[in-house]
Amino acid sequence: MEQSETNVLRRKQFEASEKETKVALLRTMIRDFNSIIAQLEEQIAAEEDLTRIKDPRHPAYSMFAKAAAKRRQNLLISVAHTRSMIDVAKQEFDQVTAQLHDLEPTYGSQLFRGVVESSSIISRLWWLRRIAPIPT
Repeated sequence: MEQSETNVLRRKQFEASEKETKVALLRTMIRDFNSIIAQLEEQIAAEEDLTRIKDPRHPAYSMFAKAAAKRRQNLLISVAHTRSMIDVAKQEFDQVTAQLHDLEPTYGSQLFRGVVESSSIISRLWWLRRIAPIPT
């Protein structure tokens, strides 16, 4: 086994691991944003019940409710943007795992299996991707 062959495989493994981490982080961000949005909606509803004014255009509408609604709107925009980032990250992940898989015939299946088996992340990623695509 040549040093350069091992380096190429390990570099691709690292890239795939980084892409998987990026997708996971983006999903966590969306989950957190959605949780905050739900809390803000509850706070807005509670404030409107407390003041008995539900129309944001009313002159006596709560400033807190206005600010919370604006924050909720900004988070909804962030969620939409993050979803598009996930799509890009998934495509990048698919490309890297395909490149990693393409290295098998180039460097021999024995070398590829040995390196992939040593990396449980890449092994798990590759076989999971073959079974089911990454859900959104």
